Amino acid sequence: MAQDTLFICILCRASHTEEVQASLSEGQSLFDRLQTGLETSDEKHHIRLQPVRCMGACDRACTAAFIAPNKLTFILSQLSPIDSVPDLLEFSCQYIATSDGKVPYKDRPATIKQKIHAVLPPLPSQS
Repeated sequence: MAQDTLFICILCRASHTEEVQASLSEGQSLFDRLQTGLETSDEKHHIRLQPVRCMGACDRACTAAFIAPNKLTFILSQLSPIDSVPDLLEFSCQYIATSDGKVPYKDRPATIKQKIHAVLPPLPSQS
């Protein structure tokens, strides 16, 4: 069965600086923090966290994408590797709970509202 997936660009290096481990890119730091958050979460159904080596949005780092079959795809950019983690985890639960990916705007966490780069429609079904 296909699963809801959160892609994180692990090569992203933000133009601004934050306190992250010197040896890690901001994208890798974001991925690691999300992985820890998912491991310690009480949620029974988790989103699959998938590292990506590049998402082609280097000037808008850090970049992430929520994707699943028959659902909207949310592409987020300019994410903080520290501050965005709780909102990404919350949105993961909201996204999983929908059949079409349409989380009402008013219910989305602040980071999601502010950092959306694009929302793509589901791929057409093959007949």
